[in-house]
Amino acid sequence: MSSFLKKMLLFVSVAYPFYAMADINIAVVAPMSGNYKYFSEELINGAKIAVDEINNRGGLQGEKVNLVPVDDPCDDVLSLSTAQMISLNRADDERMYLVIGPHCPNVSDQVADLLAKAEIVQIHPTSISRSFYSQTHPNVVRFAGYKEDQVAGMIDFLNERYPNKKMAVIYDENNAEMKSIADVIIAQYAANKQSDYLMMVPYKSSEDSMSTAVETVLSADVDMVYIMGSYGNILSATEQFKDGDDDIVLITDRYYLNKKFIKKVNELSKDSLLLSLSSLKNNPNFASSLVRLRLWGIEPDGLMPYGYLSVKMWSNMVNGAKSFKYGRVLKQLKGHKTDTGWGNTVFEKGEPDVAAPFTVYRIKDGEYTQLQ
Repeated sequence: MSSFLKKMLLFVSVAYPFYAMADINIAVVAPMSGNYKYFSEELINGAKIAVDEINNRGGLQGEKVNLVPVDDPCDDVLSLSTAQMISLNRADDERMYLVIGPHCPNVSDQVADLLAKAEIVQIHPTSISRSFYSQTHPNVVRFAGYKEDQVAGMIDFLNERYPNKKMAVIYDENNAEMKSIADVIIAQYAANKQSDYLMMVPYKSSEDSMSTAVETVLSADVDMVYIMGSYGNILSATEQFKDGDDDIVLITDRYYLNKKFIKKVNELSKDSLLLSLSSLKNNPNFASSLVRLRLWGIEPDGLMPYGYLSVKMWSNMVNGAKSFKYGRVLKQLKGHKTDTGWGNTVFEKGEPDVAAPFTVYRIKDGEYTQLQ
């Protein structure tokens, strides 16, 4: 057995002692330390619950499934090295049959190529920007779809809830994902014939640049501001807005942040909006699993359902194919409706016809209210 897989399985044996060596290995690739550690915990825990269910029912096609969490620190070089290591483990008892992730998508094209050549199915459990893919990758299932589609829906919602309110968008002009999302916002306002209510404020990645962008917004007549950037930049901007104009409604994406921000933003702003993937708590298709998880004392917040449902999707594909063979498994998505947890979705070359909708939460006086 390779030293790489031994290290991964050693981690599993310590963190998840339920599992022994199994014939079918699947991996969750995500950062297990640093600012975004808790997103990884949510994904891994959700995947673990799904694997527990499979194994408690006798396995998948008669085989036990082994979950292998893999730490990806969001470093491009290390991400590629991790994908290469996974791809090189081809022996039956070592190979990966599914990779969930990676959570950090900067080298998505290269990772997808490596996994495709190794004939490993890959599922992105969370939404991803179109900017990360310059090629078509039928082996990659974009489970939750694209951020650009979610943002377009979010803009329509905001225009309905806050009519005739001017919004500024602060984004890093050197970041491909943010630039792609900014372009969608511009197009959406133009399509709604509301371009006069939009102010685009690009910045370069430094904190000084962000500070200048905030000053530009504060000098304008703006009601709302959507901030994209690193956790540190967003927090710095929020502090500036608190000092400059506490009445501005702040909007940001949960997945740019860490846990500490939620408490901090409540101290800094009277009214803020947080964009997040749906929790699926109220979805009837998730009800039976939700009841069981709560009996175990588990509240499936955040990304846990996305790790869980990604494993369930793959297991359904395997059962439909009656095989673990790469081509047969992927063929199960073609032309079939798949229940993703928020509705029936058809995947064409790995791309869904409907993206998972953004949920918009209002944060006011320490309380969360779901608006959409």
